[in-house]
Amino acid sequence: MKKWFVMLIVLISLVGCNNEKKLVRVDYQISENHSGEHIITDEDRIQTIASIFEKVKWENVKVEMSRKEDMQLTFFYQYDPNEPERLEEYKIWFNKDMDTEIVDPNKHRYGKLDEADAVKLREAIK
Repeated sequence: MKKWFVMLIVLISLVGCNNEKKLVRVDYQISENHSGEHIITDEDRIQTIASIFEKVKWENVKVEMSRKEDMQLTFFYQYDPNEPERLEEYKIWFNKDMDTEIVDPNKHRYGKLDEADAVKLREAIK
């Protein structure tokens, strides 16, 4: 009987320690047409966007760009189903040479995407 009780306590504690974040939604605004906010909830598109952002090599710097961003993304992360999502915002600039610059204004980070990943990001957002 004691074995089952101990196993139950261990299982409950393991379930309670799950602090894994899950990207559940992406909102975006395109600056050029100011058409309002768009919402992405499709899991495949969200997973594609998340995998692209995992490839970004971040630098911890505070930057100011010479022009307004082309797009703003807001990621909604779910840590616990009983709590509201946590938000992360990113500002994105698509450049003529096809690289893409990304700024995380809250964490003061700057990163770049190559042309292939920039194309994938644009396709996932449309």
